Amino acid sequence: MAKEKRMSKVSLIEVLMVILFVGIIVILVFPTIADNQKKKKINEEIFPTFILIQDENEKFFEELGEYAFDISQLNIDELNDKKYFEFNLNDSTIFATTNRKFGKAGAKIVYNFITNTWSVEGMEGVVDINWLP
Repeated sequence: MAKEKRMSKVSLIEVLMVILFVGIIVILVFPTIADNQKKKKINEEIFPTFILIQDENEKFFEELGEYAFDISQLNIDELNDKKYFEFNLNDSTIFATTNRKFGKAGAKIVYNFITNTWSVEGMEGVVDINWLP
């Protein structure tokens, strides 16, 4: 007697279930990856640059008795090398505005170094306030 080999076939339902599971995983994983990349960009550029601007502004205050009202008064050459943010200064408040390389342009991260407070302005969801200290 010859044994018949039985071919196993994959049904359409099984294929759809696999596609469904892969889709759910993609939906859950990709936003997390994008958020982690944004946090990394903030940690690499925002915090060191804010500290640099704050230190230079404190030196400016010690020399002239007032804080700089424009970032160009501080003569910080490193600000030209930043990829994801443009920095501005208004007395004791530092503004970092996102550009297109960050993902979306126009969101602002604001830090007041006198009161040590952080805030986010514009474009909800581009920058999460929980990413800041």
